[in-house]
Amino acid sequence: MILETQISGHNNDIIMKAAAEMFKDKTLEVLGLKTAKIKDVMPTVLPVVEAQEKRMDFVFLLEDETLLHLEFQTTVPEDLLRRVAFYGSRIVARHDREVNTAVIYSGRIESAPDLLRRGSLTYQVTNVYMKGMDGDKEYQRIKSKLERGEALDEADLLKLIFLPLMKSKQSEAEMTLQAAELAKAVNSPYVSFIIGALIAITDKFLPEEYKKRLLEVLRMTQIEQWLREEGREEGREEGREEGRQEGKLETARNALKKGLSLADVAEITGLPLETVRKLKANLLI
Repeated sequence: MILETQISGHNNDIIMKAAAEMFKDKTLEVLGLKTAKIKDVMPTVLPVVEAQEKRMDFVFLLEDETLLHLEFQTTVPEDLLRRVAFYGSRIVARHDREVNTAVIYSGRIESAPDLLRRGSLTYQVTNVYMKGMDGDKEYQRIKSKLERGEALDEADLLKLIFLPLMKSKQSEAEMTLQAAELAKAVNSPYVSFIIGALIAITDKFLPEEYKKRLLEVLRMTQIEQWLREEGREEGREEGREEGRQEGKLETARNALKKGLSLADVAEITGLPLETVRKLKANLLI
């Protein structure tokens, strides 16, 4: 199973819970965002009418009861402001709270639009550029601190999480792997939460090849254990569902053999009428 499926699909909740523990009771002032402390992480999947789901990067509930919506970008898509305006309106509809959106741009981005105006609609975002933060320098500083056996403070831990977005000679993907390796060396109960936050931040732009390599870095961490346990539970549930479905089919076959009508069999078993019709056709073959 590839990491894309493990992280972004069914197990995204696990990663977001880990990230929630990492960011709880902290601010993002290290990025230049002056807000109230983070109180909780809100759901990031917004159900929509279309046959798809829209997933944001982060929505934090702050101590002042407002919501902070964060998006992480390594490019400047033409439709970005339309997309975040859509997210913002959906957040308001769902939670009925004041929402502020900040877009965190990686060190390769110099500028980006921050205002969308479309008739009566105006949506303003705060752009945060990581170009002013030297990722290579921060990496070496944190690495040296760990090698000396020194404890990392709160600012160090947050900078470690955001290393992949800082300006660097390395690609964002390479810096993600290096940051994850550093995180494993942190002597702190936060290790798994740091890695979870790293995954949550980089998942959207990390190439599949690097996601597989990141999976190797995750070996022997609590995150891997959580994912494996969730995968086993999901497998057991799928097995139970297959068993229930086969039981319904067998009940339907027996009922059809006894002469019950298609409609009655469908009602008794909960199977679609078309499925019951096909079962009867197979019995007649």
